[in-house]
Amino acid sequence: MKTEEEAIAEAMAAHVAGVHAGPTLGRDVRRRHRAHVLRFRTAGAALVTALVAVTVPALINSGEPPKTQHAATGQDRAVMDLVTVPSVVDMPAAKAVATLKQAGLVVEDPETATEKGQVRAQAPAAGQEVQKGTNVQLTVGPEVSLPQDLGDLGDGRKFGGIHVGYLPDGLEWGKWSGKNGFGKTSYTTTFTEPGQEEGFYAVQVVVFADEASKQIAQQLATYSKDGAEILDIAGKRAYLAKITEGGEVDSGPGDSTTSTIGWTLREGLAVEVYISPDYAKKVDAGAELKKIAEGIEPVK
Repeated sequence: MKTEEEAIAEAMAAHVAGVHAGPTLGRDVRRRHRAHVLRFRTAGAALVTALVAVTVPALINSGEPPKTQHAATGQDRAVMDLVTVPSVVDMPAAKAVATLKQAGLVVEDPETATEKGQVRAQAPAAGQEVQKGTNVQLTVGPEVSLPQDLGDLGDGRKFGGIHVGYLPDGLEWGKWSGKNGFGKTSYTTTFTEPGQEEGFYAVQVVVFADEASKQIAQQLATYSKDGAEILDIAGKRAYLAKITEGGEVDSGPGDSTTSTIGWTLREGLAVEVYISPDYAKKVDAGAELKKIAEGIEPVK
């Protein structure tokens, strides 16, 4: 005949047989840098990692004598509730943490809730079913400070010796400017959709002055051989193509390529205009680039 202690030990073992703790306990916070597929800046990202902890329920003695306790079955074992992971990508960090908490999930590290910027990525991914109480790993893009190398440009349309006459409807100046990023005496700025996150763009314009302008003439010769469409912009030859991050013409679908047009306005002054891969999905990038190019004029 089993003793009371032996009966309790067997019942406890049966209760916890179906419960598995996560392989790692605790928390690790790491940071790394991510290079966005953008031509005008590289932003750092804070990677906040939280790990899963599972609590094993304690056995509650029913008070029955050992001889009357029944053998534990699967129904007696701890059952973990499943929840669907919500999408928090593009949310501000604090809102993302609150959303996950409301769904029954957690992000343990308090630094994540106070991060400035938006969530770039999450793991587990949205839509997955996980155990309630699972910790979620977030990649948060911190606030960036873009330069104002050319000062306040007003509406951003006049800079570097040119005036931008046409832009697609709804775009506004990105409120930043840079110089010499595309060679000495080069100037650039961007135009964005309202509410677009700082550091991203819809249209970017780069002016190449003096010595830097020779780059466009060289690219015209190279790109024309590589399959770029050759156009006439106000009597000047221009190239229109999808360009890879390696600077090559891509004749395929090119979802990650940048739609680009480039030409020389006059001696010592050339321009390239880019439409971002994301914005290109919303507009006819080729047609818009032609209109933008035709509306750019040199100014004194």
